[in-house]
Amino acid sequence: MDQTFIEVLVARKRNMAAAILKIVCGILAVFSLIMVPYTIFFLAAALLFGAGAYFCYLQEWIEFEYSYVCRELTVDRIMARSRRKSEADYQVDKIEIGGPQDSYHLDGYRNKNCTVKDYSSRMGKKTYVFYYEGQQKVILDWEEGLAEALHSAAPRKLFLN
Repeated sequence: MDQTFIEVLVARKRNMAAAILKIVCGILAVFSLIMVPYTIFFLAAALLFGAGAYFCYLQEWIEFEYSYVCRELTVDRIMARSRRKSEADYQVDKIEIGGPQDSYHLDGYRNKNCTVKDYSSRMGKKTYVFYYEGQQKVILDWEEGLAEALHSAAPRKLFLN
């Protein structure tokens, strides 16, 4: 029985648009709070701008954690370095084919219409792609230990080159 356990943490580059929008929404929320005694409209605006600043704060820093345990790959999203949300669970048995982004093994699947789930850092690193149940294309960052564990679980479906 496969008792492999691997955890990989991948951080995306800081989202500067969200950082700037967070500051702008924060300033507008404070200005709206100052103007609250004049009309009730400013109270609603303060609440909306405050909520906008909070959601921009969550999107500023995004990290993904890949956990591979007993033929199951779990992907979690970590927002603002504090909030964790489970994104997806992938069973290795249901993966059709996988390999590095530029692998010739994936040539037959390149033009396939399916939803794309991108859990990579988007920093130009080497990526690992697999097709799950014919409906999803999943993109992960290439990590040597994770790729070898996936390959050992299903060597005829998941490739290293």
